[in-house]
Amino acid sequence: MTTRQEIRTGVAQFFGGSTYDETARIYRPTPLVASGLAGVRPYWVNRFEDRDFLATLAADRGMGAVMSIHIAGDSERRIALGGPTSGFKARPVQLELWVFHMARTSVSETAQADLDDLLDAIVDRIHSDRTLGGTVVEAGESPRGITRNTGAVPQVEPGTPPTIRQEAVISLDATIYPQA
Repeated sequence: MTTRQEIRTGVAQFFGGSTYDETARIYRPTPLVASGLAGVRPYWVNRFEDRDFLATLAADRGMGAVMSIHIAGDSERRIALGGPTSGFKARPVQLELWVFHMARTSVSETAQADLDDLLDAIVDRIHSDRTLGGTVVEAGESPRGITRNTGAVPQVEPGTPPTIRQEAVISLDATIYPQA
């Protein structure tokens, strides 16, 4: 049976790549490095270090993002096939892919557009492999679909150039079918 930890780690590897930086506790470089995703953590952190947002990205990019995997909920339902104790369980897992974006630019629209492009790239990656690298059987195929939500207006920190921080979450159900 797949544990919550195995699901979380599998999803982090799907989006973050197979190389785990033990010191920073993050998967990087990511398959979406060209779209600005610098790393993926399977668990929350109190605050990402600024260097995490730009690590592994092109030096002149000036903006990037990191992701944390959150399992908002999971359940299971036994599907009895072939007798009183055999069969499968349908186990939907409510995934939330939290994306934290940082940009060093004086144009907030540029930062927002970069986040939009990254969110599209993340959803395209889900579409490219509904198993999320073999972690689940199907992802994003429930009636809920795949949703993208952004936080409030971007937060601007003074500096030259200013630092613009914003966040978004992609929510979807992913289902596995372990044996009962």
